[in-house]
Amino acid sequence: MQKINILGIELIDYSLKESLLRLDHYVGGGGLNTILYITTPVLIMAGENEEEKKEIESMDMTLCGDADILKVAEIRSVSRQYEVENLVFLKEFLRRLARDGKKVYLLAESEEETGILREELEAFQTGILIGGNGVIADGEEELEEVINRINDIAPTAIISRMAPGIQEKWMTKAKPFANAEVWLGISKDMMLDRTKEPFRKKVTDKIYKRIFHKRMSRFRDENERGE
Repeated sequence: MQKINILGIELIDYSLKESLLRLDHYVGGGGLNTILYITTPVLIMAGENEEEKKEIESMDMTLCGDADILKVAEIRSVSRQYEVENLVFLKEFLRRLARDGKKVYLLAESEEETGILREELEAFQTGILIGGNGVIADGEEELEEVINRINDIAPTAIISRMAPGIQEKWMTKAKPFANAEVWLGISKDMMLDRTKEPFRKKVTDKIYKRIFHKRMSRFRDENERGE
């Protein structure tokens, strides 16, 4: 476990062993626990929005979805980099859900995106019991409707993939009401099968990384001057 500060966002980086121990506590522990994958686009956006900072910091656990975050945080562990680059936590999480026959509910921003998420998760782990899926929209009425559908199924896990800002807001608002044990939010810019990343995404990722490093350098310079 290591505390890190990225663009003013206070985070804790857990090893794979630590994160799985926390997961064991969440499942069957009562109440809904939120786990959020963070990436450079998520952090860039949150670094300029105090509300999003608070929403990210309110998560029960955050996971690095991008090994570049480890570099910026000066975490040089080769094993941690491997765990992040190969999404080892996600693979183990899905394996446990499939092994124990736990129901999963999927959420995304469109029917097409929900279908793609389902295909990617099933490619990662066969035998996942997907009990239902939903499409999110703006407004309190839609939030209540989605929560009602989730509660009818009472899944062990909710797995969502939404755009930065939207996802954190949904997880925060739904947490007190959703009848599930774990909500895992996957950032919309994360492709689970990275061998199929289109060229355009690779270019976009490089641009985000350059912006991320520049902003972190500026953030550190400003903090050092302020001390």
